[in-house]
Amino acid sequence: MSDPMLREKKFLKSVLSILEERSQDRNSIVRQMAVRGLGNLVYGAPEKVKKHKKFLLDILIGALHDIFSSEVIGESMKALAKVLKELKEKDIGSSFKDFTQQIRTYFDDEDDALRSMAFVLFGILARLTKRKWKTYFADQVKRSWVTLLLHLQDPNPEISMVKENAELLEKLYQTTITYFYSSWEEIRAVAANLAAHP
Repeated sequence: MSDPMLREKKFLKSVLSILEERSQDRNSIVRQMAVRGLGNLVYGAPEKVKKHKKFLLDILIGALHDIFSSEVIGESMKALAKVLKELKEKDIGSSFKDFTQQIRTYFDDEDDALRSMAFVLFGILARLTKRKWKTYFADQVKRSWVTLLLHLQDPNPEISMVKENAELLEKLYQTTITYFYSSWEEIRAVAANLAAHP
């Protein structure tokens, strides 16, 4: 998929069709490689990502629901991170809600790699969110407040530092400020601790 020959010889449409079919294969390794191939479209034909955005997002977000293979889910998250960097908020369209909710389900996953990629993707979504989904995303940050706080205390230090995204941190801090006035001393203490986190 990263070979520029795909766009020069106009093989892309048939390759995408094959990868779509293989993304539903019974063998999880085949599904994983198909999803990886779709993510690599960013390297082989970056100008085609917007043209095929709905196709790519449907398959990659669908792969997040793979109940048999965490490797397929992880590969999908990596592919989505590549693809989303080529898109804008309006390009994601109605997939935004399902995608955001699905990513949140991996915040407390036992698999370090999935947990880490979930926070990376949430950060990318924070950067993309400008107008249409701003209120919705702010609500998702509020709903994830405790999890995002706990993320800063993740037992794996590499994962706790993943959320170095200015937009996401700003939304998190705005939410945190409201907890400064809680009647519960413990909540006020945790809010102060988060606000002081570098």
